[in-house]
Amino acid sequence: MDGYTELTTYRYERKFIAEGSSGPAAEAVVKRNSAFFVPAFVPRRVNNIYFDTPGLDCYFDNLFGHGDRWKVRLRWYDNQFGEIASPILEFKIKKGLTGTKKSYPVPSFLFDERFFDSSTLKQLFSEAGLPLEVSEKLKGLQPVLFNSYFRNYFTTLDKKFRITTDTEMEYYNLRPTWNNLQHSCKERLKTVIELKYDQEFDREAEKISNQFPFRLDKNSKFVAGMSHFKNEIAL
Repeated sequence: MDGYTELTTYRYERKFIAEGSSGPAAEAVVKRNSAFFVPAFVPRRVNNIYFDTPGLDCYFDNLFGHGDRWKVRLRWYDNQFGEIASPILEFKIKKGLTGTKKSYPVPSFLFDERFFDSSTLKQLFSEAGLPLEVSEKLKGLQPVLFNSYFRNYFTTLDKKFRITTDTEMEYYNLRPTWNNLQHSCKERLKTVIELKYDQEFDREAEKISNQFPFRLDKNSKFVAGMSHFKNEIAL
């Protein structure tokens, strides 16, 4: 898929939060960096359905920053609802400060904002020809969150460093059964900047990061979204 990054090794992802900052303002800071970032791909909307165990193991592991953790999401681009083309099932794996992902393309499906439940996804995965170990892992998971945001892409001329800026974050609570996705929790005055690079370039990345006036933060969108709807959970 155009603009999609498949990973075979572990890489760093440094995340910065620009609270109260618009996307264009944050991107102006990125473009002023001495590493000279230029647009890398057309801006587009990114959409994700996240999965977790009934006990929310992934949520708590990510919330508390456990060294070895993982999360599962179904990702697609552009339209939020309707006929979804070329979705990708991703297993995101973190070991300390580095991470990688395993990606599996799945068939198109209908994501109806008026009525949606997990049976749609069970049928989708059964038709995807997934490896047995992946199918077995999915049996213990259920959809818990839908999020969507607008993403811009930048890269250095030597392609060693990538930056994405995410704005217009929206979060929708998902239950395993019936969902009506008419209402969302929105974060409008917030921009998330992610600096991504291979492990061998960590020393150079420090110079890039030091030029950002933004707060360095682990800021998992999965945790941020879940926290909007899971306040009743006793920690």
